[in-house]
Amino acid sequence: MITNKPNQVDFERQSIQYLIQALDLIITNDPSSDDIEEHGVNKEDYWKYHQGILNNSLTLMFLSVENYLKKEICAISPLLLLTGEPKKWGVSKSNKKYSELFIHSFDDLLVLYQELGLGQITEQTASKLEELRIKRNQITHGVLEGIITPKYVLETFYTLMVHVWGSRIWWDQLKSHVFNEPLFGIYDTDHERASVTFYITFLISYLGKSKTGEMLGVNLKQRNYYCPSCNYWLNHEVDVGDSNFAVLTPNTPTSTSLYCIVCDTVYDVERVKCKEPDCKGNVIGGDGYCLTCFSEQYEDS
Repeated sequence: MITNKPNQVDFERQSIQYLIQALDLIITNDPSSDDIEEHGVNKEDYWKYHQGILNNSLTLMFLSVENYLKKEICAISPLLLLTGEPKKWGVSKSNKKYSELFIHSFDDLLVLYQELGLGQITEQTASKLEELRIKRNQITHGVLEGIITPKYVLETFYTLMVHVWGSRIWWDQLKSHVFNEPLFGIYDTDHERASVTFYITFLISYLGKSKTGEMLGVNLKQRNYYCPSCNYWLNHEVDVGDSNFAVLTPNTPTSTSLYCIVCDTVYDVERVKCKEPDCKGNVIGGDGYCLTCFSEQYEDS
């Protein structure tokens, strides 16, 4: 008998952990263009020198999508992941741990994923996945051809999230993993929850609002507003950044519903002109802040 068989959650946890690590490697090492150019350093040269970081990020991304495929197949049965004929697994006379057996290669996982009706891969996406597999092998063998850039890694990330994972699904998994981390909330739960905003800001800096919004399942090309909750908690002690990825739903001049992709919450808003002379906004949160400029709306005397 095969013992210690994995379940779908095991592979999902691994896939999202690899995904977060792939992003964090670039985020934590990505210097501000202004900061380094002030010292005569070109950002392109900086990343040419730090190819190891980008190689590791790309490798983690490969492991992430590989575990995603395993997770989907495992939902039917973990035995489908095993290679070879069942009669050769050598378990008829004694127990054998699942980890002692061999799992299908990436190419075979991709075939199983499609043939089992778990999802369809377009030719364009299949080509991108094959390119990722080849580059991962080159990295593993120390013979990578060409230079990797952050933009290339994140364009690969975009393809995986939109055409394999599915828009929004990965984002909900990422937030769930971050919010369930054992140390989450030690500093400030509300602040830390709002801090996932930085992932969106980072992705936009390399991919733009159109592609980032497509990955998140929300149209970020329409006017964005501050989230009355996330932006407050992100800055209630010290200004560390903005959380302004909330959009009107529907996007009409009279809409009174504002949806934030970060906290996944719909807020009721008022449509009245902001009292700041230089602000043309007319979306006011229930706590009395203009969600265009985030100025507190004073009472008329």
